[in-house]
Amino acid sequence: MRILKKLMATLSALTLVTASRAVALVQQAKVEVTTHDSHGAWYTQPVWIAIGVIALILIVVLITMAGRGRSNTTVVK
Repeated sequence: MRILKKLMATLSALTLVTASRAVALVQQAKVEVTTHDSHGAWYTQPVWIAIGVIALILIVVLITMAGRGRSNTTVVK
């Protein structure tokens, strides 16, 4: 019984020492975050390129639909 108590006391002391050292290491850690955002021209960003492509496709579709809208054929019944 004495050996079990001594063993438990030793293990708890070891756990406390290890935990206190871990906390000390975490508190001493320095974290630095740097970002390198390069703000290029607006026309080089992918969102604006996608908007331009969609607008170009829409214009082409409108032109083709406008050309097909008028029918110059004669239907004889």
